[in-house]
This record gives sequence, structure tokens and C-alpha cells, in this order.
Amino acid sequence: MLIYMKGNLMTDVTNTKIEPKERQCKICGRILPIDQFSIAYGKNRIWTCKECMGKKILEGRGRKFWNQIRQSGMDDSMKIQRKYKQIDENRRLDEKESGIPAIANDEVFARLLYYRDAWVSNYGRAIEKEKDRYKLLRGRCDELTGERIYTLKKEVYVKSTKKYRYEKRSISASKLVIENFIVNYDMTNNMKIWHLGGDVKDNYYKHLYPVTDNQYNEICRRSSAPHVVEEEEIMEIVNSTKWKQDGWNPFNYQRGMFGVGYKGCEKRDLYSKCYIKWQNMLQRCYDENVHKKWKPEYKDKTVCEEWQNFANFKLWYDEHCIYGNQIDLDKDILVQGNKEYSPENCVLVEHYINTLFEKSIGWYITKKEDGYAIAGTKKDFRVQTYEEAYKLASEKLEQKKIKILENGKEKLPACLYEAIERWDMREAG
Repeated sequence: MLIYMKGNLMTDVTNTKIEPKERQCKICGRILPIDQFSIAYGKNRIWTCKECMGKKILEGRGRKFWNQIRQSGMDDSMKIQRKYKQIDENRRLDEKESGIPAIANDEVFARLLYYRDAWVSNYGRAIEKEKDRYKLLRGRCDELTGERIYTLKKEVYVKSTKKYRYEKRSISASKLVIENFIVNYDMTNNMKIWHLGGDVKDNYYKHLYPVTDNQYNEICRRSSAPHVVEEEEIMEIVNSTKWKQDGWNPFNYQRGMFGVGYKGCEKRDLYSKCYIKWQNMLQRCYDENVHKKWKPEYKDKTVCEEWQNFANFKLWYDEHCIYGNQIDLDKDILVQGNKEYSPENCVLVEHYINTLFEKSIGWYITKKEDGYAIAGTKKDFRVQTYEEAYKLASEKLEQKKIKILENGKEKLPACLYEAIERWDMREAG
């Protein structure tokens, strides 16, 4: 028997209980470290691992919802519909300008926003501009997949210098078409692209489907000759809970954020800048209280289908994140008069630049007893007519715009730089 002295007390430590380093989970039977088990009721542990406990809680909380899904196949708000993107006129390449004839009446070449002078068509053809000459790219054939691969110069933000530079990147024609012409509801899990009829050389946008691994495998299984899986059957597979990605959780796809937004992923940092911007974006567009009290101008604004999924928005945000004193998510500079938040219309920009374009000319003009004052001029400076004030204010904004362009050649993405060049400051805001 071991005895040690503590003050005037003698303590028997022979029977002191030493907690083991590992235990077996009562549910899954795995031998796991102690820290993998939850602590409950003070210091006592429940010998059910955290993973199994989470599943148990989820099962109890979601039993009713799961029953509904089993009965109906899919909650209506989660059903995916086949949708295509509208290409803004500023991104379209005119056939007369390029000199490259279209291969079909509906072929459209869309500017790739974050690549150097590059366009892709809804048929998967790519064009690059070198100096003043447009060139149709041949690409190469991937030896493993048979896919057409292009090598393009992509714009990359360098955190250390806070500047942009171009790096060569290889990307498949089908992926470029999906990104620019097709609504992809779940970019995180749709890692495969199905070509209608299994023809990987067919990159026509209406013949491409972003799908999960499980969905792709099921389509392949059903595509044995002579049977061809048509769109109706493909969408049936896409919307079936049976072929969702492994670990698919219906709670992640419930539209709980203002009746529109959903997580699309297991984990999210509620306090991250990315999540806060996503939440604020949805709130501005869909919260009636915001429309009534603070921002009535957002009543007719919307968030695109892709960005209603937080996981999709996060992918875009992480790729285009920049560093500065205050960064805004802007929807108006790239496309003037735009009413939709989307990856094609939005850009991350420093706040001082954003404010230059979000306010109308009239905001800078104040009526005084002795005339009109213009923001940014001396306190005692006045002009007598509103027309004079308007002209002066627009000239000052134009000077600010020119200064931004002079200082931002490498500090702004090319699509933003070119959009600012196009702006007529008399129409700002």
C-alpha cells in the first residue's frame, strides 16, 4: 500500500483511479483516444464517440424531415432545375471584331473575367487575343480522359505584394463551359462532368452536366449500348437522394437564410468575413425589414442561384480575396445598372473605390443660401446654378477615377480596371 503525507493527512493512493488513454465506442466499436469522447455531467465521459453522438443527435432531430424526404424523394426547395446563364453584352465577342466565323447560329463567345484576353464559346471553343490579332486555340487532347485542354494565362492575386500577375493554367473546355454558361448548384461536390451520350468531344453547353461521383457512376452504369441516358433521366438521378454525394446531409440544403440561402457544407465559421458578407448580401436582397427601414433600393435586387449556396460563394470569395483596409463586395462597377449578385457581375474592391461609383452626382452637391456647395472643395466655394455644380462635381469624380486607374494598373483585376475605364462619371450611382 502506497501512502503519502499531505499536511497532517495520510492518503492511500493504491486505489487511485487512473483514466485509460483509449476507450471503445459503445456504438461504432472503434478504439479511440479519450479526447474523441464527449464530456457530460461534470467530469464523467459518455463512452460514445463524438462522431456517433453527432449522428445520434442529428437522427433524433431530423427524423421527421428524413421521413418526408423518403416519402417525396426530395424537398421541393432542394430540387435542381436545369438553368443556363445570361451573358452580358460587355463580355460578348463580336464575330466581326474577331474575324472567326461561328460554327452555329447560337454560338456565343464570352470573355473570361480573370484570364488574359481570352474567350470561350458555349460550344467549348476558345479564343485568345495577341496584340491586335484574335487566334482560335487548338488546345490538346488529354491522354487519359480524351477531354480538350487549353492552357491560358490566369490572373492571380499575390498577397505579399498586393498585386496581380498572370500564371499559365491548364483547364478543360468542358469546365470552362460549365463555369460560364451553366448554373452549377453545388461546386464543392459536383466534381465530374457528364457529356450527353458519353461523348467527351461534345462540349456544347446544353449537353454538359455537372454531377457528383455517385451520379456520374450511375449515369455510366445506365449508359450501356444501345440505351442513351437523356436529360430527363439525368435530372432524375441528380435529384434522387440515393445518388447524392457520400455523407449528404439534407439540413445543409434547407433554405433557412431568409428563405433563400443554405449552407451547402458541414462546417462554416459564422464570424468569418466571408460568411458575414454572404449573410449581408442575402439580407439586403430578401429581408423585408431592411427594405422598409434602411435600403428600399434593394427590393428588386437578387442573388444568383449559385451564390444562394454558401459553399459556392466561399469558393469564389477565397479565390478572389484581396487585402486592404476595408473590402466591399460590389455588384455595380462591372455591369452598370446590374440587379443581381453573381460571380459574373461582382468583384471584391477596396471601400474607397466602391464609394466613388455607388453614389450619384447629386450626393456631392448641397444647396446653400448663397448657391451650391460641392463636396471636396473649399468651404466658402460656391457656384450659382445646379448645372454648374453638377458639371464641377462630375469633373472632380472623373479626376478621382483617373487617379485610381493611374495607381491601379497592377493592383486591380483587369476586368475591374477595364470596367472603371468605361464608366462615365456623369452617370455614377
